[in-house]
Amino acid sequence: MNNKKAVVRLFFTLDDNYIPFLSTTLASIVDHASPEYKYQITIIHDGLSLESKKAIRQFHKDNISISFFNVSVKVNSLAVKLDVRDYYTITTYYRLFLPDLFPTLSKGLYLDSDIVLCDDVAKLYFTDLGDNLVGAIPDASVQLFPEFSNYVEKVLGVEHQNYFNAGVLLMNFKALRSFGLERRFLALIKKVTFKVAQDQDVLNYLCKDRVTYVDKRWNVMPLGEEIKDPWLIHYNLMFKPWNLKNVMYEDRFFKYAEIAGVKDNIIKNRELIPQDVVDKILKSVDGVKAFCNQEAEKADEYHEKLGDSKKKWTPYQTIEQRIRKGEQIAPTLSKERQDILNKIQELEREGRFDVDVENDPPFRHLMPGDVDYLRKKWSSKLKTFWANYYSNLYFKHQIKKGRIVLDGVTGLQNLRSVKKGAVITANHFSPFDSIPIHLIVKKYARNKKLFKIIREGNYTMPGLYGFFLRNCYTLPLATNPTVLRQFLKSVDTVLTKGNFILIYPEQSMWWNYRKPKPLKKGAFVFAAKNNVPIIPTFITMRDTDKVDDSGALIQAYTLHILEPIYPDVFLTQAENVMMMMKANEEEWKEVYEKTYGEKLTYITEK
Repeated sequence: MNNKKAVVRLFFTLDDNYIPFLSTTLASIVDHASPEYKYQITIIHDGLSLESKKAIRQFHKDNISISFFNVSVKVNSLAVKLDVRDYYTITTYYRLFLPDLFPTLSKGLYLDSDIVLCDDVAKLYFTDLGDNLVGAIPDASVQLFPEFSNYVEKVLGVEHQNYFNAGVLLMNFKALRSFGLERRFLALIKKVTFKVAQDQDVLNYLCKDRVTYVDKRWNVMPLGEEIKDPWLIHYNLMFKPWNLKNVMYEDRFFKYAEIAGVKDNIIKNRELIPQDVVDKILKSVDGVKAFCNQEAEKADEYHEKLGDSKKKWTPYQTIEQRIRKGEQIAPTLSKERQDILNKIQELEREGRFDVDVENDPPFRHLMPGDVDYLRKKWSSKLKTFWANYYSNLYFKHQIKKGRIVLDGVTGLQNLRSVKKGAVITANHFSPFDSIPIHLIVKKYARNKKLFKIIREGNYTMPGLYGFFLRNCYTLPLATNPTVLRQFLKSVDTVLTKGNFILIYPEQSMWWNYRKPKPLKKGAFVFAAKNNVPIIPTFITMRDTDKVDDSGALIQAYTLHILEPIYPDVFLTQAENVMMMMKANEEEWKEVYEKTYGEKLTYITEK
């Protein structure tokens, strides 16, 4: 008999200012939670205080878990992508990123933090959405105000009775990923900004005709006619009991505010609000009406900007899924890139995973005196300073122009947990795949340097990128025995001093290859010998809607920082090498299968 409980996945977004109101919401969820289910609550934020987290964790119960997900890296990357938008407006759109932030989940219920539950939220969560993108409730304020109705019909092309409120949103994550919600949003916001309800307008515009409408009692607002038996009360717009007195359903709110231990402070703060501010809050609905009329008059302007935004989007498929179907990646893919893809298939079929698919240019072998591994010379220190300075500018420019696309990072706590030196392993598929690792280490491990082991031929590469490779804390391998000894000694010194070394243990770079390849021992020998952990990282990719100079779709990267692997004091060095290498392979395999939704298999014939 299977006693595993069904899981209800809830998501909230907030900052420190909303903690008392979210506490009230959580108290109401706990009060109606069924012992038949497990409730997993995720708080999306870009920086919460420890005090706020402590206040929220008090609602943790046997069948209710609470976790926190920091999206600051995601926000930073999107601030660069959006380019023309104010950085702070991005926080408005957090809920649109949920399907891609949680790629292993098929469903989630997003809730605003100004609600209370009057029934078990699981009843809403288990609504069958079929192939629809979202489950939602028509917005009561739109039905009440003709100005709002006029706006949504003229500008968004949505019938007013179908315009839904996004504060209670059941999201079909799997369908939304296939639909490409995030990339559609990014394309849309570069053309137009909906100013009345921002993210809610975006969701209505993109998801129209694919909405499951649920019972209106799951999103009851304190306006219009009172509903006797609400299942969820949403204190929307200006109708909030912490700002105004005698708000409809305020007794339900203060019941749970008292249970949460925040009622007295909320009432005290409400009493401190000056009357002129209260009057402004009451009159603000007139401002919303006027703004709706103003934007409705610009309907033709909106339609002109959105003229090509209704094109058909093809379902998302990975490059490898296309290859298996015998499809071209893009109609204009260059012959050189296609030849590389064909060679990757051939090498995978032959099981030769450690062979590069692109030929290195001719290079000279390094000789004694060519490399100052530890930057002891003043000339080396100076070159390193300027190389790091200009490489940061260069790659930030590449990101801004959309040539390098960073979606975000998971597992930052795994990086922060390592206090001494470590070997970072990564999959290798691009000359620029070290960029997200470099940015994250620089930002979140500021007391550590990130050294990168590179090939001999890369160290002697000409041009700007060659300058970066020689001077941005790189440790080139060498064939000359004397130089090789210097290299090995330098690796030990770097790790002993508590710094990080990035190594590609696959020993080959396969362009845009998404699968993890079999690993070589070198990285794990260094870690075992120096008694430092391995920090496995794995970068996953998705196709963007942009094409590079070779006709290939530019890839967006998500960096997964996985659980550190420590040497076992009871094992020999050789045993630790094998143990850590096997654990690294398993962690990479797990994140690959979860992200791409398929088993890791190869077409190897031998």
